[in-house]
Amino acid sequence: MTQAHTFVLDGFVLTGVDEYGVEWTVEESPGWHDGPPMRTARPQKAQQAGSWGATGHAGERIMTFRGKALAASTAAMEAAARRLAAVLASGGMGELVGSSDYGTLSASVTLEDAPQFDPLTDRIGAWQLTLAAPDPLLYGPPTYGSASLASSTPGAGRVWPREWPTDWGIAPGTTPGAVSPAPANAGTAAYWPRLRIDGPVLNPVVTLMETGAWVRYNGELLAGQWLDWDMANRRVLLQGQVSVREKVTSSGNWLAIPVSGASITWTADTADPAALLSVWGYERAVS
Repeated sequence: MTQAHTFVLDGFVLTGVDEYGVEWTVEESPGWHDGPPMRTARPQKAQQAGSWGATGHAGERIMTFRGKALAASTAAMEAAARRLAAVLASGGMGELVGSSDYGTLSASVTLEDAPQFDPLTDRIGAWQLTLAAPDPLLYGPPTYGSASLASSTPGAGRVWPREWPTDWGIAPGTTPGAVSPAPANAGTAAYWPRLRIDGPVLNPVVTLMETGAWVRYNGELLAGQWLDWDMANRRVLLQGQVSVREKVTSSGNWLAIPVSGASITWTADTADPAALLSVWGYERAVS
């Protein structure tokens, strides 16, 4: 039977033939196509019908995969059952990847319940995996863009005696410090990118042009120093280790990339050509 989706969990093939010759199929996958549950905190109205309005937030995504395993021998089926039981058995996180004609989407997941494998015959088994994704979004392939700090001086213009070529400064259509390619988002939900700023640079400011949101590091990065920005968790680490969150000011939603994508630029009090802003994002984010 042709399956519309293929799934791989932490290197374990849930759809297809594994190295032991066991054929795995996924027959049900509730939670993968559904939206995540909502967390609400609407207080009940005292002595009135209804409740007071409140902003809801998406909860973790719970996904349950059920299917069959077809083995060429009883030994192969037993091996398949043991391998399924070992998936994410350490309790850590793993990557779940689903592919279809729509594209490839992934999520970081952990086990929500014990893996189940029920031998139906000596060659066929039914299995089930229940997974939890603390980040409820599904992400497309990663993207990357970068921008240096170009000087925005106007150029020499027309000088006398005449000299060619004439220097008019920044070329038309070029924005100093604009990330190229701009972060994409062909999905259905906003997501937060990951940033890195390499020095030397003084008081860098990163701005998302479509929303006006910005973040600023109030300090100096020397040559060889860099900042790791985890925008989703509002975490900023010097050299990827020491928190410097107290030196950061911001406005807006910490550069959440809206549906249809965004334009990111950056400026600073200095324009050293060695300074670099790097932005990691995703082709799409799906709720």
